[in-house]
Amino acid sequence: MNYEKLAKNALEQRAAVVSEIRSVQDNLRMSDAEKSERLKELGREVDRYEAEARDAVERGEREAEARSLAARAGGVLIGRSERGEIRDGDEWRGLLPSGNEYRALVAESSPSAGGYAVPTTVAGKWVEHLRNASVFLKAPGVNVHRFEGGSFVLPSLTGSSTPGVTAEGASIAESSATFAGLTFAPQKYADFYRASNEVISDASVEMRDLIAGVMTRNLAAKVDLDCFQGTGTAQLTGLTKAGVGTAVNLAVGNTVVKWDHVISAYSDIEGIGAAPGVIWASPDMAKALRTERENSTNGSYLAGRVTDPATKAGYGLPLLVSANLPTKTVIVADPTRVHVGVRSDVAIAMSEDFLFDKDAVAFRATFRVAGLAVDNPGAVVVIKASAT
Repeated sequence: MNYEKLAKNALEQRAAVVSEIRSVQDNLRMSDAEKSERLKELGREVDRYEAEARDAVERGEREAEARSLAARAGGVLIGRSERGEIRDGDEWRGLLPSGNEYRALVAESSPSAGGYAVPTTVAGKWVEHLRNASVFLKAPGVNVHRFEGGSFVLPSLTGSSTPGVTAEGASIAESSATFAGLTFAPQKYADFYRASNEVISDASVEMRDLIAGVMTRNLAAKVDLDCFQGTGTAQLTGLTKAGVGTAVNLAVGNTVVKWDHVISAYSDIEGIGAAPGVIWASPDMAKALRTERENSTNGSYLAGRVTDPATKAGYGLPLLVSANLPTKTVIVADPTRVHVGVRSDVAIAMSEDFLFDKDAVAFRATFRVAGLAVDNPGAVVVIKASAT
């Protein structure tokens, strides 16, 4: 009798059931009653496969085959030290964790998709929702860098010597280059909600999806705000912070940003070898640009006819409107020179244990974003109209 094969087969069956347990726990469309009933059934299956695996090992030990079987299985059934040595003791503890140990395992694990509590497909789905909801991230060409570890450094060439003419037979002068690094330190954005089981069970809408959508919207709004106005202290550094881009403050009397100012910014960005790709505008300045006419109040609209999609663009660039920009502000930028680091995707998790005594469910959303940097301040022109 091949006891090793029997034990491994039982463990594989158990692993499949544990995977299904995770899926049921993460299923936002199942009712609590359905989940409870299904989890009880799966729990009985886990117990059965655990018993089968233990029985196979015990029978193998009685025939003095357990250790040789474990060695051929690569230490699956018997614990091993870091050097691969077989050790006696609590070998079943790590192999078949109890309910409490399984709960701790789920809480402590943190794969790049956001933890075992959130399937990769769900995490990716909500990242896309966040991108769609963020006016900043909507800009075509914004560099989003994914990375591992505590921080991220993006090398940047800040200068190099200019080559010259070399005479025939003469030595070629050695050139030099100067490098710097754009450092990204991750910031965690998080949101937390609770809902009673009565509300979840009695609501006419799918409350889990609704709460997840609200949390995603909240994260998107906050990240969007900080990408534009963040101070860099316990939050992202925004494009409007001094030194990040090139500030253009209009003189007194210029209370709105006009297309002349946008065209000037466009030309300035081209002057440093960059390619303008987006116009971000606060709602008041977007309105002013869209309604600007050739002859003051009675000419054609400079942004195009009101029936044209040109009202969503200007000078060939998409015109994106965000209430998260300061009033009287327009930004013209080459988005390919803007860099954002992402340490981990949006993760939406749910716990029925944290508020167990209140018969409530806790919902949590987290998103770790690492900094915002512009590799050349001249590629981002921040135009600010005068207050008077």
